[in-house]
Amino acid sequence: MRLTFIYSKIKEKEKLLSIYDEYQWFLDNDFPVILPKFYAGLYKKYTNNKKQFSQAINKDLDKIYNKKVYQQRAAAIKNDWQKINKQIFNILKNLKLNIRDKYICSISLYGAEGQFQYPNIVNLRANTTKDLKDANDTIVHELIHLLIYNKAKKLKLSYEQTEGVVDLFFTQTELKNIFPKYKMQNIANHNKKIFEKFAL
Repeated sequence: MRLTFIYSKIKEKEKLLSIYDEYQWFLDNDFPVILPKFYAGLYKKYTNNKKQFSQAINKDLDKIYNKKVYQQRAAAIKNDWQKINKQIFNILKNLKLNIRDKYICSISLYGAEGQFQYPNIVNLRANTTKDLKDANDTIVHELIHLLIYNKAKKLKLSYEQTEGVVDLFFTQTELKNIFPKYKMQNIANHNKKIFEKFAL
């Protein structure tokens, strides 16, 4: 099992474009996302024209994209990950979760702290000092989402229930030894009976 870390200007543009469709939801729900300063103005200007928004994002991203920043942050994240990589995958294998041979961690400076794209992509924000400090927690959190995705869908779990199951992996399995300070989410529904359907 391998986790490959990637970043590029093209990937960053894709990230900013993917947020376009969710942006109003983020605003309405006061969801914590980090975006470039120019984002809100462009969204307002091109709310009903994604093509023009995309062209404008491209120009403004060109002005601020700094490859060195991404290189440094990716190196720090990869270095921290290597310290726990084997332990994490041994724990997940012991839990009889269906693990793929390869996962991709796409590093961005923007968006939510972590997101996932089934079947094998973890999106990791690396903007703040806290983002970098919590990178391993975030990567594992999103990996668990990928590993339980099909079963959660089959059981028709709500967003809150799914987040609760992911949280409980950190407190009810050996992961608690690696992440003793893991913070449970307030929005999550922590139902141990549901969790047992995944972890036993």
